[in-house]
Amino acid sequence: MARSKVRLSIWLPVLALATVFLPAHLACADGSERAYGAEPVPLKYGRAKLTEKWRARINSFLDKGVIPLISMQATIRQSQTDEVAFALDAMDEFGFALISFDGHQAPKDGRKGYRWSYHVRELVNRFPDRIILATNGGNKRNWAKQKGGRDIDFIDQTERHVRTGVYPLMGEFEFRHYMSSWQCQKNATHRDVKVPINGPNGHRLFKLAAETGVPFVIHHDPEDKLVEQAEQMLARYPKAKVIWAHFTQIRNPARQRRFGPKLVRRLLETYSNLSYDLAIGRPERIYKCTGQRDTMIWDEAYLGIQSDDLKPEYKKILTEYSTRFVSAIDFGGGRPILSDFLENKAANLRLILKNLPVKAQHDIAYRNAWKLLTGQGWR
Repeated sequence: MARSKVRLSIWLPVLALATVFLPAHLACADGSERAYGAEPVPLKYGRAKLTEKWRARINSFLDKGVIPLISMQATIRQSQTDEVAFALDAMDEFGFALISFDGHQAPKDGRKGYRWSYHVRELVNRFPDRIILATNGGNKRNWAKQKGGRDIDFIDQTERHVRTGVYPLMGEFEFRHYMSSWQCQKNATHRDVKVPINGPNGHRLFKLAAETGVPFVIHHDPEDKLVEQAEQMLARYPKAKVIWAHFTQIRNPARQRRFGPKLVRRLLETYSNLSYDLAIGRPERIYKCTGQRDTMIWDEAYLGIQSDDLKPEYKKILTEYSTRFVSAIDFGGGRPILSDFLENKAANLRLILKNLPVKAQHDIAYRNAWKLLTGQGWR
């Protein structure tokens, strides 16, 4: 998307200068003022109106014979929000009807504890037919250190916000998180996260989801013992709608020996509240922390080299359990600009979908996300 890069190259320096001279208080969408990152941003539209806009957007693709994509997981920083306006053409071109964004912690502003942010609400007000509001993601130190019990803690703030009924989705919560390739290169060891999914905050999160019906995403690299803990939680909170991120992403095979088609089938058969997202790597992607491939969904029929075809056993699972998978892009910090990122992610998602029957394509692309967000099947 060369046009996106040109536009960004013109405007980003201006935007960067503007942030230096911003006043301490910024105008809200309704004309009021607030201290940056401290006060809520009112949404212009209620849930029913937003759902109506989502439906029209999805139908605009279906009317053209294009299977639309709904991304159910991505994170965006305040500094990245201006990229969304420049990515609208890319969303149209590559078939993204809707993208959910987790909010990233607000910049330091004198508050103690976790700083809840509202920049995704501002995006929803600007682009209500394209952006899905998700809570802030569980990816910062307050969550990783398993703090809780105070108004300033992340889990306590998450509970309060979700119970208002404003959020149709909770952001990605990191339980077991290996460093990404670029984090390994930077030796960002603080991103090697270990939060027990069956610990106190895990129980609070699952209980919140069960009581409100709001789905949430977990990043939980499936180490053998940790899968057992996740099963305990899925069984204890059957009404909690859980989206397990990065299906078949295996970055430490020595600790993840059990993961495979047999385990996946058993989990999907046993826990009706479990779904997976397909924010995963392209064929032959190398995980730079180990120098090995990290995405197991791709077939290796030719000389052990991954092709753009699915392994037969995973193709069968995606077909038979097509109502249990959703699309996602996993945008966040350290990524290319959003417009280019969407082009690459759309290509990868379409590679997966092309292997599947038409019904499964529609289910995974948007229908399952619709049901999780609205509680209703697509009609």
